[in-house]
Amino acid sequence: MSIEVTLRHNSANEGLKQYAEVRAEKILLQFPKVDSIHVVLDMQRHLFEAEFVVHQKGVTAVGVKEHASSPHAAIDTAGARAEKQLRKLHDKRITVHQGVRA
Repeated sequence: MSIEVTLRHNSANEGLKQYAEVRAEKILLQFPKVDSIHVVLDMQRHLFEAEFVVHQKGVTAVGVKEHASSPHAAIDTAGARAEKQLRKLHDKRITVHQGVRA
């Protein structure tokens, strides 16, 4: 399970990079079948952009992109949305496996 953090158009801020890694580790702890997470942090004028690309076994990547005025808010929001999408995907698999149709 690998976590990769990429900073674009921004000076190399180690604290921000570590914060993104910690947020990605929370996703790995909740979803053990996740293979890798790639976090892309970008700064466009005055807005920060965080994108989580999550690769899971047997599933294509889950990509989430969020904009916010602070980098920590963008990372938290994008991480929360990625968790929500993974949870929804997990629930769909359980429903299909049990034979319950919605």
